[in-house]
Amino acid sequence: MIKFGTDGWRARISDEFTFENLRIVTQAYCNYLIKHKLHSKGAVVGYDNRFQSEDFALESAKIIASNKIKVYITEHSVPSPVTSFAVKSKGLGGGVMITASHNPPEWNGFKIKSQFACSAAADITKEVEAEASREIEPVITKESESSIVKFDPKPEYFKHISKFIDFAAIRKANINIVIDPMHGSAAGYVKDILADNGINSTEINGGRDPLFGGLNPEPIPANLTEISQVVKDLSLNKPGLWIGLATDGDGDRLGGVDGKGGFLTSHDMFVLLLKHLVENKKLSGSVIKTFNITNLVGMLASKYKLALRETPIGFKYIADYMLKEDVLIGGEESGGIGIKGHIPERDGVLNSLLLLECIASFKKDARDILNSVMDELGYFYYDRIDIHLTEEERNAVRSKLGDFKPASFAGEKVVEVQDLDGIKFFLPDKSWILFRLSGTEPLLRIYSEATSPEKVKSMLASGEKLVR
Repeated sequence: MIKFGTDGWRARISDEFTFENLRIVTQAYCNYLIKHKLHSKGAVVGYDNRFQSEDFALESAKIIASNKIKVYITEHSVPSPVTSFAVKSKGLGGGVMITASHNPPEWNGFKIKSQFACSAAADITKEVEAEASREIEPVITKESESSIVKFDPKPEYFKHISKFIDFAAIRKANINIVIDPMHGSAAGYVKDILADNGINSTEINGGRDPLFGGLNPEPIPANLTEISQVVKDLSLNKPGLWIGLATDGDGDRLGGVDGKGGFLTSHDMFVLLLKHLVENKKLSGSVIKTFNITNLVGMLASKYKLALRETPIGFKYIADYMLKEDVLIGGEESGGIGIKGHIPERDGVLNSLLLLECIASFKKDARDILNSVMDELGYFYYDRIDIHLTEEERNAVRSKLGDFKPASFAGEKVVEVQDLDGIKFFLPDKSWILFRLSGTEPLLRIYSEATSPEKVKSMLASGEKLVR
């Protein structure tokens, strides 16, 4: 069965993610475009570095072309935001990105990009999902491949995002930069645009590897030990400002390490970019955060007198706000952040450059900038654990947490319970823990933020014990 989760349809290659199912979901998407009179605008297909992604992308493009819809396909693997930008720059009716983002190597996926250059909203994916569940026959003609237009999206994308960045300031700051695209489709993007502007950087894990070096291509602490060690080793013999930047498998999310190799969470990135956009770039607008983002974002928004919105987990909910109001920044826990004036989409490449600009503007290490925020607003620390579940266990957890509202947790009073997306308990000192079943993987995610690293660890242990 073809089911769309938080962002796209994802499945194991050769199990559910097959050419046959790909043809069905592509035909369902074509039917959607035709029904809503978007087919005359055309569509784009992009793909990542996963196993056979280019073959899946070409097959999807053939189906689109066979439906007499003009279709563009990228000449090479691209980050998801580059596919989204192509929808905007070419004025298309939508697009397809073949990627499973940060999922394990044996997975692939099908993301729909709407005519607004962002991830498709739930009403679109539900309609495509329903269409795919019918006995539809994919249309494919022998001559379809000859009508597909191949193009290189990189030059136009680089020209666009260069408008946001003061490369001269980054050059002057002489930042030592290490980049880890994690063998994903953002390889060469940050490095090349910096080189085009006379800025040197070191890229690791830039070659294509469908196994992603044995790791899931997600920029979380467990997967960033290499870039951390590289920064530590190189900085021993070269003093100055250092930063490590890491993007996920399809380049829409950002993680990294500070000048001493310490991990920078997605929450840290959100705080740093918000501070930079307001204090250095003098921008304004509302701030959108998902249900599992740090308290500090709300505190900063209040300090800057900016409207704050909170959404369920998934960037499509942030994109909804970016389409209807003046949004300065919107971000989620997984590292996806959208920026005013760009596309209503997360973009790890643009955010990497903005973080460099932030460090250059403050002339401080990323950790020192963060500490200055927490010195003022309070210290908060974050972590999460993922628990793999069988379908039976998943149903049991859903039943157990459905209406669970305890009076206390981990020996402290629960002062508030929220259920916007999952179930979240707040303690008196603003510490919190959130239980949520993943919308893209067979996982229960437990998130926690607290006033000390030790308390975070204790709360997560209590949360896992509760579930077990």
